[in-house]
Amino acid sequence: MTDTIITIPRHRKILDMVRAENYISNEQLARELDVTVQTIRRDLNFLSAHGFLARHHGGASSVAAFENIAYRQRKVLNARAKQGIAAYAADMIPDNTSLFINIGTTTEAFARALMQHHDLRVITNNLHVASALSRHESFEVFIAGGRIRRQDGGIVGAEATQSLTHFRTEIGVIGISGIDEDGALLDYDLEEVQCARAIIRNARRVILLTDHTKFSRTPMGRVGQLRDIDDLVTDAPPPENIRKLLEASGVTLHVVKS
Repeated sequence: MTDTIITIPRHRKILDMVRAENYISNEQLARELDVTVQTIRRDLNFLSAHGFLARHHGGASSVAAFENIAYRQRKVLNARAKQGIAAYAADMIPDNTSLFINIGTTTEAFARALMQHHDLRVITNNLHVASALSRHESFEVFIAGGRIRRQDGGIVGAEATQSLTHFRTEIGVIGISGIDEDGALLDYDLEEVQCARAIIRNARRVILLTDHTKFSRTPMGRVGQLRDIDDLVTDAPPPENIRKLLEASGVTLHVVKS
C-alpha cells in the first residue's frame, strides 16, 4: 500500500521520522524538512487519512503508539530522555522523606537516580524498583503484595491496590502510558490503573514523569486528570492545549533540557 500511495519523497521522510521518534511535532518536521508548518499539516492530514500515522493536535505519532509495546522495547525507547527526566526528578526529592513509586521504565530510571539520597522510605509495586533501592543501607523499602507480572516485574491486582492504601506518603512518583488532549491520564492495564489511583489518593504531592511520546498515546484505562497531580516532568514542551490545562490546574511544568 505504501509503494502505491506514497509518491512524494517528503512524505516518506515524514514517515521515517515519525517511526524513529514515535511522536514528532509539526514544528520539528517543518524545521528539519525546511517547509512551512501549514505544509506539514497538509502532509499529515493526507498520511493520516490513508492510515500511515496518527494525527494529533500539534504533531503526529506512529499508529503503533496506540498499542503498548513489550517491556524490553520500552526500556530502550527514549532511554536518554528518560534518564534526564529521572535525574531531574530525583533532585526534587529531599532526604528523609517517604514516597510511592509505581510501575514503568521511567520510574525505574528515577529509582536508580535516587542512590545518592539518604533515609528514604519507599513503597512500590515494582519489583525492579524494590530490588534497586533495597541495596541502599539507609533506605527502608516496602513492597506491595499481589500478583507479579512476569514480563515487567509489576505487582498488580486487588491485593496490591489494597496494600498501597495502607500507606500515606509525602510524595508519589508515577509514570503513565498516555495523556489525552482533554488532560486525562491514561494507561493500558486496568489493574495498573487501580494501583496508580491508590498512589494518587494517598500521596500529599504527586509527581508525574513522562517523556514527550506519551502526549500522543491514547490507552483506554483512565487513571485520572492532570489536575490530580502537582508536578509534571517531561523532556519537551507539551502541546499547547496540555500547557493550558496544566496552568489552569495549577500544575507545575518542568521541561528537562537535553
